[in-house]
Amino acid sequence: MRLKDMSTSKWTGIALYIGSMLLLMEWVLPLGQVTDTGGTHLFIIYIVFCFVISLIQLPMWVAPVLKLTGLMFLLNYIFYEPSFFSLAWLGELLVDLQTSSQALLGQSWIELTPVFRTVLFLILLWMMSYLLYYWFVVVKRPFSFVLLTFVYVTALDTFTLYDGYVAIVRVFVISVLILILANMNRIVDQEDIKVPSGRKMAKWIAPMAVVVFISAAVGFAAPKFEPQWPDPVSFIQAAGQNGFGSGDGSGAGVNRVGYGEHDDRLGGGFIMDDTTVFFATATSPRYWKVETKDQYTGHGWVRSDEGTPTTNESGHFPHISDYGESVERNETEAELQFIDPGHLNKIPYLYGTETVGTTVDGASFYYNHTTGELASIINEEQNLVDEGYYLEAGRPDFPRNAMREVPVEHEESDEMPERYLQLPDDLPERVSNLAEEIVSDVDENRYDYARAIESYFEDSGFEYATSDVSIPGDDEDYVDQFLFDTQRGYCDNYSTSMVVMLRSLDIPARWAKGFTGGERAFQQDVFPGEGSNVFEVQNNNAHSWVEVYFPEVGWVPFEPTIGFENQANFSTGESIDDILDEDRNEDDPLEAPENEDQSDMDDLLDEGNESEEDETVGAIGQDGNFNWLHLLAITIGTLLTIWLTYMYRSRITASWKEQKLKRKPSAKTITKSYQFILKLLEREGYQFQSGETLREYAYNVDRMLGDRQMTELTQYYERFVYREEDLNQESDQFYQTWRKLTKQILSK
Repeated sequence: MRLKDMSTSKWTGIALYIGSMLLLMEWVLPLGQVTDTGGTHLFIIYIVFCFVISLIQLPMWVAPVLKLTGLMFLLNYIFYEPSFFSLAWLGELLVDLQTSSQALLGQSWIELTPVFRTVLFLILLWMMSYLLYYWFVVVKRPFSFVLLTFVYVTALDTFTLYDGYVAIVRVFVISVLILILANMNRIVDQEDIKVPSGRKMAKWIAPMAVVVFISAAVGFAAPKFEPQWPDPVSFIQAAGQNGFGSGDGSGAGVNRVGYGEHDDRLGGGFIMDDTTVFFATATSPRYWKVETKDQYTGHGWVRSDEGTPTTNESGHFPHISDYGESVERNETEAELQFIDPGHLNKIPYLYGTETVGTTVDGASFYYNHTTGELASIINEEQNLVDEGYYLEAGRPDFPRNAMREVPVEHEESDEMPERYLQLPDDLPERVSNLAEEIVSDVDENRYDYARAIESYFEDSGFEYATSDVSIPGDDEDYVDQFLFDTQRGYCDNYSTSMVVMLRSLDIPARWAKGFTGGERAFQQDVFPGEGSNVFEVQNNNAHSWVEVYFPEVGWVPFEPTIGFENQANFSTGESIDDILDEDRNEDDPLEAPENEDQSDMDDLLDEGNESEEDETVGAIGQDGNFNWLHLLAITIGTLLTIWLTYMYRSRITASWKEQKLKRKPSAKTITKSYQFILKLLEREGYQFQSGETLREYAYNVDRMLGDRQMTELTQYYERFVYREEDLNQESDQFYQTWRKLTKQILSK
């Protein structure tokens, strides 16, 4: 589109169009704070580029080409390493677009790649440049977009962390000037008034512009009344606490989600609360443990023994990580900074924590081995410090092989009191009968029994819900009601039921509570130098789970709640190096083509030594002279074949493995295929970091590749190898994911 009638309304149209561009920028600027979007300045540049292209009135076929070129250049700059003029990155772009298009058609929104989402957003900005031209320049009715911009900025200022104090003033000034120009131009057109010269037009507009700027400046600087209405977010949250439920964890009515002290009466729904409790640094999401409880009353949890805390000024408590020698430890560090802890006055900590510290002078710490509570003492009072904490931990890697050697029956010992087998006398018998039925077809060991009960809920049609959750009556058992009547609830229902069923099988278990790992906080000022290794933990992340005791191993977390994943590390007892080297006595699949070529070369030389006739015909001409050209051609051809095979050995091996995986998706082929991916990544420079698990490594690879296929492939691999699940029905998904990931790596 072009600006119409440039002789009469040229400058008015340009001014309106520039005003629309400035308002559109106000929609983009907050995205860096309220979403995970990065590099918003690049989108601002693209907006300006699109508007300038429209203003200079290029031919109709040229403008779209330039805007598309600008879009492609921006994609290359953000996501791809090859230069814009290289064709290599276009293939990667097409793969991204094809993959995301398939996910879009399948309504798998989470699988849309960042590239695809960015393309859609840039196209939206492109289209907005046309729509705003029509609204502002052609029909000169900008009021709708002006109103929407005011609503957008004020809503973000009210309900998010975005501070719209200055933005609303900018929007006011721009909007009033736009409305003045649009209204004046519409009157000129309707009344057929002769448009004055530029100097006279400036005399008309200048006084109005001065009035607008003075009004905005006075309004911005003048003293103001305090808010007459309460903040909507705080008001709604307060209504949730005071009007809908007690908020004390008593189970009466609907409670507000978050950490609480009272667990003796579980049940009932709750409302979500996105208040930030603390920010934490970590390489990946991890459960933050706060405490455990041991006595189930039939309605909730209490403690039979409060234990005796151990006080230590240094904050070093090695017995927090009371694990056996079979548990490998990976050293890690973390930092905590509390924002709004609410009722929480204990320090959440990672599994394997050994040392806790703070920069506050005079602070000491205590740890209660019985209750699992870690706290700081300031001026002889238990409290959390504003300066935050640092943790040193040896993150445990729980060995499945060792846990499978533990018998089901409990042997009483001093380190394992009978209270972890306690059950109410009036527990309905059908609860224990159900537990026995669940494990009837499982190998008789403590780990497989626990895994069977952990998986039972997801396999049996239970529903995760936070509303309309029943509260058992005085004569009803909390677990019995959930297992047989409602089959609907949240973490407390699932974790309590698993502990009770395990205890009915004579397996020591206890109830643990704290927080899940939270969400990555890309836009935060608490730990500015940590990049993507910062997690925001909210009240919404309050959670409960199960711990099962294994002699010679320790207390091991399990996660029965539907929709949640155990964030602890499990292994067969092998390290990552063992996985890569377990077939070291076999041929290296990546080097196989090279070895085969070398073998072919040796065969060729051997055949030459054995056959005098061939040597005479090949190297010596019929006249008896040595045929140097013939030998040179053979040598060059052979070396070229070896070089090409060596350069494309990964692709050749990938093709061979792809066919093998497609034809025979067995345990061996799946394991070998996954090892092949690990070696490809290692060859491309994606090295394992010290103490990194497969899951963390997969996440970091996906972050560098801009996808999540490595995480999906690792999940399939862990389920097949570690959990020994039957993946026959999902072998095709494993094959497709492996194939896409292999092509993506080889295209680098």
